[in-house]
Amino acid sequence: MEKEKYKILILYHSGAGSTKTVAEIYHKALSHFDVDIHSISVKYEYQQLLQYDFLIFAFPTYHCDPSSSMMEFVRNMPVLDRPISAFAFTTYGLFSGNTMREFIKRISSKNIVVRGYTGYRAPATDGALLLPPIQWMFRYERKIALKIKKDIRKIQDRINYNEGKSVYPRFKLYAILNFPNKILGKAYKHNLYVVTERCVDCGKCMDQCSRKCWEKEKGYLRYHKKNCEYCFRCIHHCPKEAIVLSAKTQGKPKCNEGFYADLKKNICKEMNLLKE
Repeated sequence: MEKEKYKILILYHSGAGSTKTVAEIYHKALSHFDVDIHSISVKYEYQQLLQYDFLIFAFPTYHCDPSSSMMEFVRNMPVLDRPISAFAFTTYGLFSGNTMREFIKRISSKNIVVRGYTGYRAPATDGALLLPPIQWMFRYERKIALKIKKDIRKIQDRINYNEGKSVYPRFKLYAILNFPNKILGKAYKHNLYVVTERCVDCGKCMDQCSRKCWEKEKGYLRYHKKNCEYCFRCIHHCPKEAIVLSAKTQGKPKCNEGFYADLKKNICKEMNLLKE
């Protein structure tokens, strides 16, 4: 089969937008293939995966683990009727720990063979709210355009691989040192608040939260933190800054649609993906 005839699917979960931005850049860079891009969902029709020859999984790292949404998506996936080759990438703020190793272990049990993987340091959407503004928290790693180019070439080289088992990254020992921070980070549950006088009832927080943490009760927005994985998308994307962690998060730079559109444009320009 000619490479251009291969059907590729990019499946992503994204919080505030870092993973989605890179996934969309992959979509552009692989446009000479028959390539689709889907955001994962609770009611995903898994059998449609069998229509594709190659899969690309993309997800954020939270506390050195794959996002809960992506892992739930994998857990609910049936074992596929035939093996499908795949590539995976994660985005992370400081470091990814053994995130990719854990993901590949889980996805491989579904008859998906991971041929390659990578990670990209991305805007730290939690640190942007919780810490004083630091420049690196609002940008991707240096030379990310070059790194994505190299990873796209890896995919092109490995798309014909049909033999062998999934490849795994080595166990990262530093993840052991981070274990206490990981446990504390997962145990501590932030409370998100609505500044009622700022809310314009646009419904964006409810529509965009795949984990259904926001709903209307008796005319007021209510936050249910039980299922929240603290991507902080609702805070970053609220058009009126009506959702906050505290008064201190108001007025801080936000990682919203415009923010990611500018980053995406700059990376695409470096990769010569922008049409004249």
